[in-house]
Amino acid sequence: MSVAGGSLGSATFTASATGYTAATVTATELDPNTPAFKTAFLTQYNKMKDPSSGYFRKFGDLLVPYHSVETLMVEAPDQGHETTSEAFSYYLWLEMAYGQIQGDWAPFNAAWASLEKYAIPAHADQPTNDGYNASKPATYAAEAPRMDQYPSQLQSGVSVGSDPIAGELKTAYGTSDIYGMHWLIDVDNTYGFGHCGDGTTAPAYINTYQRGSSESVWETIPQPSCDTFKYGGTNGYLDLFTKDSSYAKQWKYTDAPDADARAVQVAFLAEQAATAQGKGGDVAATVKKASKMGDYLRYAMFDKYFKKIGNCTSPNCAAGTGKDSMHYLLSWYYAWGGAYDTSANWAWRIGDGASHQGYQNP
Repeated sequence: MSVAGGSLGSATFTASATGYTAATVTATELDPNTPAFKTAFLTQYNKMKDPSSGYFRKFGDLLVPYHSVETLMVEAPDQGHETTSEAFSYYLWLEMAYGQIQGDWAPFNAAWASLEKYAIPAHADQPTNDGYNASKPATYAAEAPRMDQYPSQLQSGVSVGSDPIAGELKTAYGTSDIYGMHWLIDVDNTYGFGHCGDGTTAPAYINTYQRGSSESVWETIPQPSCDTFKYGGTNGYLDLFTKDSSYAKQWKYTDAPDADARAVQVAFLAEQAATAQGKGGDVAATVKKASKMGDYLRYAMFDKYFKKIGNCTSPNCAAGTGKDSMHYLLSWYYAWGGAYDTSANWAWRIGDGASHQGYQNP
């Protein structure tokens, strides 16, 4: 394949491949302010938003995007009619582009409202955060490279660092709850876990990957995020992943930082576009929520057990104090959980030390 550019003045670009007719695209056709671009965008937008298209499912006045139109897939989800925080972030981007072109920001705000209701666990779904002890964020369990090395033994004797941002967040927002998206949702309740084990309510929070780097999509164990021991074995699904002397019913969620970061990025773009239109106030409330999400997103920048960053890879790495456990990269995840029984009132939080180059978009 060859790509040849025209003069800078005309900004015309020609792409050709052997045996095919060359296609020419002018810069004006890529300008969102031109009629041609608007027509092309709105044609695709209306296809996706058409109720018969299969891209979304409607719940009341809100839309939830499917990860894909197809149900059979081998990607991060194992079923296309699940959804991901990633899909929500691109739904938000779609509506940002619509607002930029049409000057109508109601669909953008509605996309965030859906994201907030269905991807960010409500207080009732993370009810025991007040029991979180920032000086003891979680109990250490080693990660293993192979699935047959799980469950991993919980090791209370391994020191963990302190969480330096929990207090900041509670002071800023007046709550111990986490404002971040759980990454995977069973939109149609295909697995039948339902909301917190009720068996029927959709959408339902679920999880899959939990057994090291060799685990792939159809080798994961789909499980409810709220493990009440109703499904699975005697200890629900917990004893498949961690080994302990006893197990407690609990809720637990995992954040995919690239998706939250993309949502924050899109809100920034929406603020720029709306302000240029003299409509900054139309998106101000949503932008404020995106800023809040960004504050919680910092959990992805900490070592999994808040260990001090440095040349150490063993469980005996020094426990972090302050922000010396922060590596300042967007890692694969952060996660949080706690007791299902509100009388128990305990919770945990972890960051992650594994970071992918593709997530480091400034």
